[in-house]
Amino acid sequence: MKINESILYPIGVVAKMFGISVATLRLYENEGLILPQKSKGQHRSYTDKDIQRIACIRDMINEKGLNLAGIRMVFSTLPCWKIKNCSEEERQNCPAYQDSQDPCWISKNADSVCGTEDCSICPVYSEFADCRNIKHILKKYWNPSSIQDPLKV
Repeated sequence: MKINESILYPIGVVAKMFGISVATLRLYENEGLILPQKSKGQHRSYTDKDIQRIACIRDMINEKGLNLAGIRMVFSTLPCWKIKNCSEEERQNCPAYQDSQDPCWISKNADSVCGTEDCSICPVYSEFADCRNIKHILKKYWNPSSIQDPLKV
């Protein structure tokens, strides 16, 4: 199992925390919304940041009415290339920068700068587990004047 300073929670405990099934947590993983740690025996464990992200996902579903595709799209708006300060050359090899409707931790490839990184400890994944931070980071990194108005194109 990966070494982590935070407490690790087994999948059954996390499911009970949220009143959801283990299958639902596996669905979130399959959809690329969460990246649980796995032991050599493939037993899933969740960190405090994962718990925070699951709470965010549950809020987007229950309070905001989003489906999993919508949540994936929200996560895909995080400008990973700006957060990680990627060079122009690195951006050219990055599927998340080029044309992805998936979060960077799903769309990465072996040739990208993040190709061999563990996304669960990447700041793009770990630091924005709290939904309230997503809007803040978008305001910080996106320049509204650089976005074209589709009605004027």
